[in-house]
Amino acid sequence: MQSQTNLNWGIAAAGRITQDFVTALSTVEKSRHVVVAVADVDGKRAQEFAQRNQIPRHYYGFDALALDREVDVVYVGTLNPYHYAVVHLMLARGKHVLCETPMCLGLDQAKELYALAEQRGVFLMEGNSTSYNLLGSKKTTASYLLPGMWSRCFPSYERLRELLNSDAIGEVTQVKVQHGFRLAQMERVCSRSLGGSILLDIGIYALQLGQFVFGVSPVKILPVGTQLNKDRVDVQGQIMLDYGDGRRLVALLTGLENLENDAVITGTKGEIKLSNYWCSTQLTRTNGPPETWPLPMAKFDFHYTNSCGLRYEAEEVRRCIEKRLLESPKFTHAESLELIAICDEVRRQIGVTFDAL
Repeated sequence: MQSQTNLNWGIAAAGRITQDFVTALSTVEKSRHVVVAVADVDGKRAQEFAQRNQIPRHYYGFDALALDREVDVVYVGTLNPYHYAVVHLMLARGKHVLCETPMCLGLDQAKELYALAEQRGVFLMEGNSTSYNLLGSKKTTASYLLPGMWSRCFPSYERLRELLNSDAIGEVTQVKVQHGFRLAQMERVCSRSLGGSILLDIGIYALQLGQFVFGVSPVKILPVGTQLNKDRVDVQGQIMLDYGDGRRLVALLTGLENLENDAVITGTKGEIKLSNYWCSTQLTRTNGPPETWPLPMAKFDFHYTNSCGLRYEAEEVRRCIEKRLLESPKFTHAESLELIAICDEVRRQIGVTFDAL
């Protein structure tokens, strides 16, 4: 795809998050994003999705989408256990891929996909997760990939980077996160067979914030107070990452209750608070007024908190593909693999395993 031409999207799965993604694309000013096809394992659902969003082609199953020559990049929004297979299929056919978090359920799968993307010369990035603040129905047809990190595409994260680089709050000593929604009865979160895990569903965002702020690997990983359900899936817990020299991330994660869902970054000269930290549109410094980045209105209502912010992620994908980059500098393959390795270690310590691995 050459610069200044349209970026043609294919959508893999006709669910709530993919609907939010397509809706968010429609809010991009002077957009060069075009959705040309959608596929789902339920042909009728794909047809209805295409009709609702005026998408010209719909497919039953994902093979036809992978063979569609007009598709430049595929947004993968299937259930967690199917991410690996669908992403592998698209990469093997030479498609760029944006996949929902978690892209895989383990480190070995992720390494294989990144190696395949490099071999095929195509872009691969993980995106957001859908497990938060579902508005409306208690059922959802899609759940998503480990670190693709739409978080880092928000203007609030660019501003946070500026403040940290300018020593606005001095040396950072702690990142404290509390993240919780009533999710423990949602099948995709509580079912082991579907790759359920509160860590993989929302905890990854806390881990990526620690990575973003400190810029080094943790020297110690300590999960405490973990609560497993009858399927031996984690539904609540606290994680402490020790980065050495008195620096740490402390994250309370729960699918049992609603929390404030903010992050507080404490330094030797002050604090920064990110409201809805994983998709933040508001940042506040100590004794300062809030800085805000309002999201635009859209044709359809969104299902998840600040899902209109998927527009930022889509624009980052477009910029990277136009520059012929194979990864985003905002969230590199190495950073993604590091987070997956941390998740693997936490799961090892708390005893959460998946049959697919």
